[in-house]
Amino acid sequence: MNSIISKVSYLSGLVDGLDIDKNTKEGRVLVEIVNVLKDMAEEMSDISEAQIDMEQYIDAIDEDLAELQDGIYDNEYEAYEDEGNNFIQLSCPVCKDDIYVDKELLSQREEITCPNCHNKTPITNCQCQGDK
Repeated sequence: MNSIISKVSYLSGLVDGLDIDKNTKEGRVLVEIVNVLKDMAEEMSDISEAQIDMEQYIDAIDEDLAELQDGIYDNEYEAYEDEGNNFIQLSCPVCKDDIYVDKELLSQREEITCPNCHNKTPITNCQCQGDK
């Protein structure tokens, strides 16, 4: 970003060094163009700094969320094992995502909906990786 600011400053210096008459139409236009370029370069610099701050903030949130997810999913896995394995693992035929479904729910339904791709799959066509 500094290169844009330095290039605009160099251009401004050239305009000042050429002793352009600022009272002519062309001189006023050229000076205003350089002023607009200065403003744009400063604004872009501010945006770049804000983006860097935002990236650091998002990285921190992502790390915190990962820690929370690890704690939550570890606890859910332990609960899954403690309940006597009342769930079966299915594979969605569309997105190939693994789905865990309660065995009692399978006996009550004719189809299931994948939570990932929302595709409805008949239970008779499901690719079960456990007992039905």
